[in-house]
Amino acid sequence: MYTKKLLWLLPLFITAACGSAPNNKESTSGSSRADTAVAAVASQGSYNAPLPLSASERKIVRTADFHCKVENVFASVNKLEQLVKANGGIVQDSRLENISSEIKTSYYKPDSLKQMQTYTTTALLTLKVPYRQLDSVTGAIPGMTIFIDSRTLRQSDVTYQYMANELKNKIGESGTTANALKLARKSKEAIETDQYETGKQEQQIARRIDNMQLMDDVTYATITVAFSQPEQVFMQTIINPEYVTSLPFNTRVHEAINSGSATLSEIAVALISIWPLILLSVAGWIIYRKMRQRKVNPVIRPA
Repeated sequence: MYTKKLLWLLPLFITAACGSAPNNKESTSGSSRADTAVAAVASQGSYNAPLPLSASERKIVRTADFHCKVENVFASVNKLEQLVKANGGIVQDSRLENISSEIKTSYYKPDSLKQMQTYTTTALLTLKVPYRQLDSVTGAIPGMTIFIDSRTLRQSDVTYQYMANELKNKIGESGTTANALKLARKSKEAIETDQYETGKQEQQIARRIDNMQLMDDVTYATITVAFSQPEQVFMQTIINPEYVTSLPFNTRVHEAINSGSATLSEIAVALISIWPLILLSVAGWIIYRKMRQRKVNPVIRPA
């Protein structure tokens, strides 16, 4: 009889257990949503397996660097700039400079001098060309030179850096951030929540800008070219500064007279300022002469 009563209560226990099961499922679903979102984003692309080296999905940044000697820097610069523009590129920076090494000056005429200056002309260019035209431009540069000091070609793979930015932005746009903000609003102040949202948006914008810059570097290759030519000499006639600044004879005579008069005046003023010493010196001299005359010609008194 007691066993039959337990059998009647069994459905009640089963119903209670089924009713509590959904609550347990809801408590565990919140903690596993982040992993689910990450797995969903990662499964959207072929990120699990490495890309082949020749895959079109790879993001390759191409750069080239040349250091060359040319016969004429100015002519070579103009030719290279026209070549870049013809291939759809731009001249990002172009600088030309003459570096002086020695300056000598020699006599030429009374009023002029001969100046000789040795210098070296250099140029530094930074060029941007479509990556498909990189080989055409770099292949034409040796024909403009007489000697190549160095040449560097570099390919930098930024594929995974680009993918990392995309994945981070997709995770930030998923529901994980929204759920985290809902929980934050329950336990934190509204200002802290707004700061959190603003920080997440700024990070997403920074990653988007970073990817835009990466795509720009991938689409357009950068070429740096340094030109220099053999040392040259530049000669010119310049004015002799000593001749130009020299005074005429009449002016110099007039200045000499004025200078002598000024000197004489200074001497007279100096003598006047020491007149007591002069007077004492004259008196002493007179007394000395009289005493000496007495010694030479003694006075003979009558007996």
